[in-house]
Amino acid sequence: MNLFLKNNRYNLFVLNIIIIYIVGVCGICFTSQQHQVLFLKLTPVNLIVTTLFLFLFHEKWNSKFLFTLLLIFFTGFFIEVIGVKTQLIFGNYNYGNTLGFQILNVPIIMGFNWLLLVYCIATSLNKIENLFFYSISAATIMIALDFLIEPIAMKLDFWQWKNNVVPLQNYIAWFISSFILFFIFRTLNGRIENKFAKVVLTIQFVFFALLNLLLK
Repeated sequence: MNLFLKNNRYNLFVLNIIIIYIVGVCGICFTSQQHQVLFLKLTPVNLIVTTLFLFLFHEKWNSKFLFTLLLIFFTGFFIEVIGVKTQLIFGNYNYGNTLGFQILNVPIIMGFNWLLLVYCIATSLNKIENLFFYSISAATIMIALDFLIEPIAMKLDFWQWKNNVVPLQNYIAWFISSFILFFIFRTLNGRIENKFAKVVLTIQFVFFALLNLLLK
C-alpha cells in the first residue's frame, strides 16, 4: 500500500510539472505580447516551484547535503555577480528584467537555477562510478543545455550579450565551474538517486528545444 501511494504521488507530481511547462510554452509562444510578458514574469516562480517539487523526492537529508546545496547556490550566484561586474568569466553580458529581483545586478533566481541544474544532472548520472568521468560527463550535459538556453535568453530578455554574440568563453567558463561543482557534489555526497530529477532534466531540454523551434 505504501509503495502504491508513493508511486501515485510521484506520477501526480510528474503530471503537474509537465502541465506547468506545457502551459509555459503555450503562454510564451502562442499568446499576445502583453500576455507573454505576464508568463515571463512567472519564470522565477516556475523555477522555485520546480526546485521544491524536485527536493520533495530527495531522501538522504543531512548536514553535509545541506552544506552542498548552500555551496552550489551561493557559488553559482556569486560567479554570476563577478561575471557581470568584471566581464572576465563568461564574457560581456548583462541581465534584463525578466528574471525578477536582483542583487548586485544579478537576479537572485540564478542561484536557484544553478542549484536546480547541478542537482538534476548530478543525480541523473549517479550510476557513473569514476569521479573524473562523472564530472566531465555532467559538465558536458550542462554545456549542452546552456547551448539551448542562450538564444532564448536573449530573445526573452533573461540576459543580453554584447553584439548579440555568445562568446566561446561563456561555454568554457560554464564547463570549468560546473565541473568543479559536480566534483564537489559527488565527493561530499556520494551517489544520490532521485528519479524525479531525470524527469525535470528531460523537461528542461524539451522546453528550451521547443522554444528554439517556435520562437524563430
